[in-house]
Amino acid sequence: MGDDRNRADNDFSGRSAAVVQAGLIQGDVHLRTVTETPLPSPRQLPPATKGFIDREVHIQQLDSLLDEVELITDKARLPVVTISTISGSAGVGKTALAVHWAHRVRERFPDGDLYINLRGYDAVPPLTPHEALDGFLRAMDVPAEKVPRDLHDRTALYRSLTTGRRMLILLDNAATAEQVRPLLPAAPSCMVLITSRSRLSGLAVRDGAIRAVLDVLSHQDATRLLRVTIGAERVDRQPEAAARLIALCSHLPLALRIVADRARLDEERPLGELVEELAAEESRLDALAVEDDDLSAVRTVFSWSYQALRAETARMFRLVGLHPGADIALDAAARLAGCAPSVARRHLESLVGLHLLTRSGPHRFRLHDLLRLYAMERATLDESPEAVHAARERLLRWYLHHTYAAYRAILPQGRPLPGVDVPPDATLDDALRWCEHERLNLLDVVRAAPGWGHHRLGWQIALASMAFFERRSYWKAWIDSHLAGLDCARHLSDRQAEGWLMLSLGDAWWDRGDLDEAGRCYAGSLEAARDVADAWTTGYALRGCGLVEEDRGDFAEATRYAREALLTFRQSGEERGTGLALMSLGNALRGAGRYAEALASYDDAMTVFERLRNRWSQGLVALHRGQTLLHAGEPAPALAAVTSAAALFRELGDRRHAALARSYEGDAQLRLHQPHAAREALADALLTLLELDDPLAADVRRRLAALDHDTTTPDQQEEQDG
Repeated sequence: MGDDRNRADNDFSGRSAAVVQAGLIQGDVHLRTVTETPLPSPRQLPPATKGFIDREVHIQQLDSLLDEVELITDKARLPVVTISTISGSAGVGKTALAVHWAHRVRERFPDGDLYINLRGYDAVPPLTPHEALDGFLRAMDVPAEKVPRDLHDRTALYRSLTTGRRMLILLDNAATAEQVRPLLPAAPSCMVLITSRSRLSGLAVRDGAIRAVLDVLSHQDATRLLRVTIGAERVDRQPEAAARLIALCSHLPLALRIVADRARLDEERPLGELVEELAAEESRLDALAVEDDDLSAVRTVFSWSYQALRAETARMFRLVGLHPGADIALDAAARLAGCAPSVARRHLESLVGLHLLTRSGPHRFRLHDLLRLYAMERATLDESPEAVHAARERLLRWYLHHTYAAYRAILPQGRPLPGVDVPPDATLDDALRWCEHERLNLLDVVRAAPGWGHHRLGWQIALASMAFFERRSYWKAWIDSHLAGLDCARHLSDRQAEGWLMLSLGDAWWDRGDLDEAGRCYAGSLEAARDVADAWTTGYALRGCGLVEEDRGDFAEATRYAREALLTFRQSGEERGTGLALMSLGNALRGAGRYAEALASYDDAMTVFERLRNRWSQGLVALHRGQTLLHAGEPAPALAAVTSAAALFRELGDRRHAALARSYEGDAQLRLHQPHAAREALADALLTLLELDDPLAADVRRRLAALDHDTTTPDQQEEQDG
């Protein structure tokens, strides 16, 4: 056995900051107790945004998720971390929302909060997960020399340290799911909040992330933001200017805050001056720049997203910006870029994922106004003038192709557009559906064409769209598109196109009940057509002049115009025009009280349209025939005629003429002593005409009121119908 004096016992009890275990000690020994105070829980949230405007729906969603986190922790179940992603376009306020909410609830995370800007779309390269974990581990009191070098080891240590803690982790400006995934803790007591311009779909699929997409501010919230940042009294004193500022900033929080900062520099400056500065579209992005902080400029913020795109996707983004309309179809984007729709779809989906585009419907996409301006700017900088010109021409030809296909489906016997390839036959339903989707864009395209140097395509698209605008009673678009097309034709000194466009304008004004404008257009069309010996337009312009005279009550002059138009059409072999002139002749004869002659003229017109299989015109003849029979005192056959016309117009998608036929059903039923059916028919017709903003609604309302008050006799009704 050894000497007991040399034995060291290993027993220890109590608490000590430092313990020395030794055997035999010789010489001087100096012991100093060092007390190490652990670092406080990390609190890394950046300052909250001043004047934050609550996003109530998203705040409530995050609150609910937090309640779930605490429930999971308390019941020790579902050992998965709760993840919420907030995505949206640049400047929409993702970080502001995340930081604002995090400050509201940070006391419910007693073990701290971690924050990092992952720089996913910054001007500098994104942070790697390896770099991000280095910062997190140091914040959690891991000495620098103890931070593992390997990413896998860093992730393991990070998850070990967060286990058993209740922490909030805010990962700001993430680029991809791969960048984020190593930063996710494993503890269900932790909550992760991620902001990104990307939807980060992988996190939702693999990691169960709850996604929220942040949109621009509502008008009410945008106004509240301006009141908080500029001053309530100043905004309330200039409500129209404030509303215009909101619109020019596209309700984007970042843009609104930049404008507010500028407004605060000069408290006496009227908000209207800022409106004028922003209203110049070509300089709007310049006006939204901040001189002493380039990173907050809208252009710079957008550029971060743009620079992160692959080359072909970036090209799709800037070319989509060339589209002048409210949204763009997948096929139109493909035509702009000169690629297959399947290729275009991949690029568009990428842009949607990064919130540089949003969906506006099936296979349709929309650019935020400010993003559209930025995309146009990039097209100017990154595309050659020749490439921009070619892309715009491809787009216009795509519109011409489809509008002309619709024109041929709606007006099978319509005049062919000169020099335009005949498109494949389209069904009427498909044609109307396409036109309805593109209705808001057609006028924008026609207006844009001359500025792009494509005047001929401009007037051709305008004329081709006429058939749809007429069928669906979109008079304003019809008139505005033709006025723009007329400018294109006159720029080219194309008198034939000018005459044709003025003829169509006359039809639109006549449908609207403006006889003076219609008469001027028909007369101008007739003059232009005779200048170039255009028999087709001459015949239709003559017929148009007759329509005006008929509505003015000069049935003799209307008859003269109808007969001259009929002669012109027969000499030129224009069959559809012949049928229409015969119908117009019948209308003039009816107005003159020559009912038998009128019915005979309608019969001749019906024969022409049946031979042409022109069902819409057949419906129109049946409608006029029914009116004539009603005037002639034959309500039963009149009812049969107008009922068949109404059914045909409904089938063809012409709500206006279906409503007019329905109104005459009411008149015929009244003559047949069926007041309840008459009232129902007139009310039905009135509802449709009011929806269409049709001037004939006033006449139908008067007839319905007379019926309700029983003040109109059948003879008086007949005089009013005449």
